[in-house]
Amino acid sequence: MTAKEYLQRYKDTQREIEDLDYRMAQLRLKYAAPSAINYSDMPKAHNTEHDLSDYMAKMDEMTDYMISKYTRLRGIEVDIYLRLDRMEKQEERELLRFRYIDGLKWSEIADRLDTVERNVYFIHGRALQHFPMD
Repeated sequence: MTAKEYLQRYKDTQREIEDLDYRMAQLRLKYAAPSAINYSDMPKAHNTEHDLSDYMAKMDEMTDYMISKYTRLRGIEVDIYLRLDRMEKQEERELLRFRYIDGLKWSEIADRLDTVERNVYFIHGRALQHFPMD
């Protein structure tokens, strides 16, 4: 994986985290109202307590899965920040943050770095070469 591909994972990770936050909120609502389970209209020959415990077990399983995924995604996010912090040149570090974390356009980056847009492309190429991929 190239440095550029690695850095582009940040935005994907953020989207996945937002989606997980939403799904976890929905899951919490379901936990709060387990009586809203849709049971079939078929008569049951057994106690519905068993159905509720099955439901809660599935909810726990889903919660564990989401927490595991959330932790993995936050790990990717932290790793990108740590790698950026290890870069020696502040200008290169800032450019990569502006582009891949803040999602700024090239012209906006040029304004922030107080340089021309053509120079931003040059700094970007150099910054990708210096981005620690170890």
